[in-house]
Amino acid sequence: MGYNMSISLDISTISVLIASISVVGSAVYYFMETRHQRRERQTESVIRFSPWFSMDAKDIQEAIINVCSAEYTDYDDYLSKYAGKPEQISLKLLGNYFEGIGLLVSRRLVEANLVFDFWGDVAESVWDDNEIVINGIRKDSGTEYTFEYWEFLVKEIKKRKIALSKKKQFKSLSRQSS
Repeated sequence: MGYNMSISLDISTISVLIASISVVGSAVYYFMETRHQRRERQTESVIRFSPWFSMDAKDIQEAIINVCSAEYTDYDDYLSKYAGKPEQISLKLLGNYFEGIGLLVSRRLVEANLVFDFWGDVAESVWDDNEIVINGIRKDSGTEYTFEYWEFLVKEIKKRKIALSKKKQFKSLSRQSS
């Protein structure tokens, strides 16, 4: 025995359905907009709390030049040559700057690809060239978390480079087999 179910909708039922869908749609929109505004406030707070984001391009470029000019064999050699000098101050300035950027990336408050495209090579090379010093700073200060978000940023940059390299290899292989 089969059941014949037909749905009969009258105008008042349709208007109730449309009103219900509108309420649900508005609630979803409100939720998404509130979430977006909260993320914007978080981003603005990080930028306001971090004085390093107020450095201008000249200061950043000068800090990069100072840090890249440092030559040392180990952490003790670095301290003997650069303690309290522009090279050490510049490393700390850049470290704090990249720390802030890494924090924004880790919290997904800025688009990672934008940061990687803009700062990727610089953040990575300064980190790689000075990792011995950074580990020494961590040891001296007794905190392993010094510049942890800069380190996070560099690890993410390296992952992205590996992924891009694999993607390029795949494209190259695809072209060769065509």
